[in-house]
Amino acid sequence: MPVPAADLLTLAAGALTATVAPRTGGSLASFAAGGQAMMREAPDAGSTDPLTMACYPLLPFVGRIAYGHFNFEGREVRLPPHPISAPHALHGLGWQRAWDIAEVTPAQVRLTLAHKADPAGWPWGFEAEQVFTLDETSLTIRIAITNRAGAPMPAGVGLHPFFPDRLSARMKGELPVIWESGADGLPTNRAEVTAVRNFSKGRRIAPLTLDHCFSGGKGPLDIHWEDKSYGLRIHGREAGHTVVYTPQAEEFFCVEPVTIVPNAANRPEGPDVTGLMTLAPEATLTLTCRFEVLGL
Repeated sequence: MPVPAADLLTLAAGALTATVAPRTGGSLASFAAGGQAMMREAPDAGSTDPLTMACYPLLPFVGRIAYGHFNFEGREVRLPPHPISAPHALHGLGWQRAWDIAEVTPAQVRLTLAHKADPAGWPWGFEAEQVFTLDETSLTIRIAITNRAGAPMPAGVGLHPFFPDRLSARMKGELPVIWESGADGLPTNRAEVTAVRNFSKGRRIAPLTLDHCFSGGKGPLDIHWEDKSYGLRIHGREAGHTVVYTPQAEEFFCVEPVTIVPNAANRPEGPDVTGLMTLAPEATLTLTCRFEVLGL
């Protein structure tokens, strides 16, 4: 049953807490274990900027679409550029809209979003859902998009979490293929990871300068901080791809489970490579990611 809108919704289970900001892009505002921030925390409860949140949703596409333009099944699509990525479109619509609260319990929040076809924006209607579930060991986020248009729709989904303390962080996991990027941040070609960007034996985040998509991942990704009690294990390999962003001028870094490669709609490779889904009318694309706290 729908509940009244709120600025911030709080979840708690054991030592874990999380807060959700429905009006701010359906974002996660915080996620903590025993008082330790497991994701970057929003600066204050009143923040209305999704770029300050702990995590926000990516849909119906991920990353940049070159010049906000692509063709799909004979239809030319033009999307507005985003100011931080102009002249390219960025991250879809979900993070820029207020979401509706569908259900709240002490350990779960369900949000929904309805989009009507917009010729000046995304020309297909869709409905989306996010479910945030907290238990005593982990936070699980399920994100789904359903095509409500009368024609097939291209689609991809993902999550954009921000992790704190880049300088003390270390990540380990199998990410064997990297998409090299141009100066515009768009993927250019695939290659095997070089030693400096190979996370299989663990690697410090601090010296890396990445804004790249990785593919072919197997198993979870582990993040540890040198001076923190708890680490984090990201279960989301069914996403198919992972964007790693390590801006040298920032305190945070990002590890983003996604179902498609950025600019997938303009790539020459097939969907088996890019992950781009052609979603039939009334069909649903779903991604579930679990952020497990290590060391509890």
